[in-house]
Amino acid sequence: MVLKTFEIDWKDGEKATIEYEDDLTFGELENIINQSIDLTDVSKPKVNIPAYRRNILTKVITKAPFRTGDINVINQLRSKQTKKIISEVMKDYPLMQFLEDWMVTFVGTPRVTNTPTESTTTLPKPSDGTNTK
Repeated sequence: MVLKTFEIDWKDGEKATIEYEDDLTFGELENIINQSIDLTDVSKPKVNIPAYRRNILTKVITKAPFRTGDINVINQLRSKQTKKIISEVMKDYPLMQFLEDWMVTFVGTPRVTNTPTESTTTLPKPSDGTNTK
């Protein structure tokens, strides 16, 4: 785990530092994903992206100009501030990556064939022009 930092515009043009963990434990991440995805009908999984984003921010932010670890505080942040925080933090927590990991568990990995492929270029036969009778 590494602590990463970035700055956001806070109040009255003042800058504030956000610090977050770039890696969670397996159990923490599994719990967040479990709260964010409904696989009741496996053929139609339901992903709750807002829950995923809120839960990640609540769990990984360790230092901020607001109280950390509280989902209600996250919900009360200004939209522009939250957008900046999400864009930085989600670089390390892209949901698609974790969904792919879950799908590998569910369906397995695709078989890779070692069949070599070769391309062959064919050219049209040269023409002597149009034949007339």
